[in-house]
Amino acid sequence: MSKIELLAPAGNEEALVTAVESACDAVYLGVSAFNARSRAKNFQVEQLPKIITFCHNKNVKVYVTLNTLIKNNEMSDLLKLAYKVVSANPDAIIIQDLSLFYILQKLDYRHIHFSTQAGIHNSIGVNFAIEKGAERAILARELTLAEVASAAQAGPTEIFIHGALCYSISGACLFSSYLGGMSANRGKCKQPCRRVFNLTKRKKEHLFSLKDLEAIDQLGELTRIGVKSLKIEGRMKRADYVSQVVKAYRLALDNPAERERAKEMLVNDFARSKTAYFLGGDVSDAITQQPFAGIFLAYAKVRANKIYFNSQVNSQLGDKIKVYYGEEDSDTYTITKLLENNSIEVSENLTNNDKVAVYKVSTLEEKPARMNFENDYLPNISKNKIRELTALDNYKDYNHKGKTLFIRLGSLEDISRIPKNHHKVKYLLPLSELSANGKKIIKNVIWELPLFIAEGNIKQHQESILSLYNTGYREFAISHISQLHLIPKRASVLANEHIYTLNDLAIKQIKEWGVSSYILPLENDIPNLNHYKHKDGIIPIFFTPALFTSRMPVKQGYIKDKKNSYLVARRGKLTYTYPHNPVAIFSFLRKLEDYSNYFLDFSTPNIEKEDFALIFQDLEKRKNPVNTSKFNFKKGLW
Repeated sequence: MSKIELLAPAGNEEALVTAVESACDAVYLGVSAFNARSRAKNFQVEQLPKIITFCHNKNVKVYVTLNTLIKNNEMSDLLKLAYKVVSANPDAIIIQDLSLFYILQKLDYRHIHFSTQAGIHNSIGVNFAIEKGAERAILARELTLAEVASAAQAGPTEIFIHGALCYSISGACLFSSYLGGMSANRGKCKQPCRRVFNLTKRKKEHLFSLKDLEAIDQLGELTRIGVKSLKIEGRMKRADYVSQVVKAYRLALDNPAERERAKEMLVNDFARSKTAYFLGGDVSDAITQQPFAGIFLAYAKVRANKIYFNSQVNSQLGDKIKVYYGEEDSDTYTITKLLENNSIEVSENLTNNDKVAVYKVSTLEEKPARMNFENDYLPNISKNKIRELTALDNYKDYNHKGKTLFIRLGSLEDISRIPKNHHKVKYLLPLSELSANGKKIIKNVIWELPLFIAEGNIKQHQESILSLYNTGYREFAISHISQLHLIPKRASVLANEHIYTLNDLAIKQIKEWGVSSYILPLENDIPNLNHYKHKDGIIPIFFTPALFTSRMPVKQGYIKDKKNSYLVARRGKLTYTYPHNPVAIFSFLRKLEDYSNYFLDFSTPNIEKEDFALIFQDLEKRKNPVNTSKFNFKKGLW
């Protein structure tokens, strides 16, 4: 068995050097754009040759992240950057957007790792990624050890073992995007899962704030089941965090008998309290009411530049502390003087306050040797190459007569509630309704696979699809691109909104793989819709986006933050968080006359069945129903 890889984050030069000096086997880092940690310092692409040389001299591999979703008007910039990254020849490039998979293949670059943002969560997903030419699949975080073992048998896999956890399933969080267009899938997450919510008028809770992952107790099992790489989260973290965590896991991997000492080292990683999450088999205690990273010192009183408190945790000169005045208001300071009872003095005056939360976020340690990763020459892509890569030889300008509506319903009986009009209609129904269908054929029904299919449920879904196909159904909808492996070859496949087609090259790629129709992403905007050359996409015009889609159960019901109300509902094995009001863009349809296919989702629990007819009346008038929002279609997607 080959040695398991320890993969460390490098958000800046100090963290990079520290990771290498702490004996990691590989580092992952981002460059100036198109990476899922846009707020990290990151690197200039021209630094890559020097960085790669430095790391390779220490027998450390370098993986570059280009793992965000790409809009059409960004394609030229993406190609310029990707060409330079490929020219630097890193050991792998980590991606999410299928357009980048298409581009890298055309550039004859084969060292592709699918990001955890790609939502690969079972053996079907791993098998599909490897079959199409990827070298590795980075698994979703919400998997059990048994599920990881099955995925690892399907191909080379990577798993997170330490660091911050997202409440939502990887790649399926729309909450940050909903609040102001700052898409988590584009590296701009505002961390709404760390917010406080009102469950009742009087009670506020951190309903979605997960503890940080720590899987040091599972290292032996992860090694045994054949996972290829163990990944530490933290490109936003300082070098001292990287040092402490890499050294701890290095010790535990090389000397299993020293695991307890390694665990003691992780106590000082300046992070949240810990959970092994689904890897540990018990998620009942995975939520924390202390959502802030760092070592909690105390609630304190502030007077000028002095912070008064009693704490059992010792501090020293030069330590960094973070002072929280509220849920989203904080500042970081350096300790300049120690006072009695572990109270402290800092270099700046603060606003007087009788109760602030104080966390230690780093300690003064010897910094790594300063490395100067100077810029090096990397060739530019030619205009002819850009034209060649972006050529679309399989699109047409569509000019359909009439419109086709694709309507998602929660049950078969809801079909009778849809008004009959001049539109052609197709209905998307969940496979859970299969038992109600019997052996009869219902005209214009497309059966839809769910977003998350646990390993133990793959066979059941495969048998359901085959049964429907043998009955005579020929149209199916998939929620993850790998589900193509579950659909009979002669069937027609619709890729739903969970398979991101934010640009024309992503559309081209899924069509080459066998998709015949597709619903465009829910997070999109009007300029991007008008930028597509493909105009056969199905535009979402009425829907309630699942802001969180999670395997993690939490309290259900209506909740509120400072401005909005939401519904938390358990459906099947997943927990969904919906905004109270649906999204409607009927009023924008005059700007989108080139499109002929519309998607409406009536399946969410906030939509009353009695309102179906009223919604259709508003659609005919191109008037948005009352109490609806416009999501990013008005604000823009950033």
